[in-house]
Amino acid sequence: MTVQIIPGLRAIGMNEYEANVYSTLVGLQKATARDIHETSGVPRGRIYEILNDLARRGFIGVEEGSPSSYYVLDIDVVFDRLKKDYIRTLDETREALKNLSVKPRLPPDSFFILRSDWAIENHISSLLRRVKKSMVFLCYDPEFLRKHYAAIKPLERKINLYVVVRRREDYTGINLPIYEARGTVIDLLDASPVNDPVIDRRKDECAILVDGRDFLVITTAGSGRHAVIGSDMPIIGYLQKTIVERLEE
Repeated sequence: MTVQIIPGLRAIGMNEYEANVYSTLVGLQKATARDIHETSGVPRGRIYEILNDLARRGFIGVEEGSPSSYYVLDIDVVFDRLKKDYIRTLDETREALKNLSVKPRLPPDSFFILRSDWAIENHISSLLRRVKKSMVFLCYDPEFLRKHYAAIKPLERKINLYVVVRRREDYTGINLPIYEARGTVIDLLDASPVNDPVIDRRKDECAILVDGRDFLVITTAGSGRHAVIGSDMPIIGYLQKTIVERLEE
């Protein structure tokens, strides 16, 4: 029994001797240091040090006497306290990491390519969480909106949301602020967002502009689905502002 429990106790911060002593005392419920030493096999010279440390950390209690006895404190209470302490420590560490000033920034006019579905979907989720004011979707495929509808729809109440499409009738049943492209905006939808002469067959999904600073373009081509992403590029702010102005004219 104790052999099976040892790895779990070590995972919460006990060393092997401490885990042996504690699991032994749980089985005995109350015992002297000598009893615990003989049952657990932990060297006698370490027993008092380990018992006192377990008592200090709130795992066991001490009944003074000659000799003193040691007993197990309520296991549910002990482990509920450990869980709360662990969660609090995680939260504090997370906030401390988020507040670090050494935040890397993308150099101007730089971009990256994502080549896996997981990375693309993760980045889409990140953009939907981070958007503060405005988001423009240049949508080439209605299936993209249907797939992400549940995540996009709540943004309509929080930000200025624009979904720009070539033909509105292709998006029937999608209850989002959909704008049919016109004027120069049509050219953006008619032209491929990714220019790669090596690729003959390509299916464009969507281009996303966020708060005038971030962009994401998704396409499926010969080698599979990939996306181009970038941030802090002045041209994105100009492009997003121009599209919105054309739509609201």
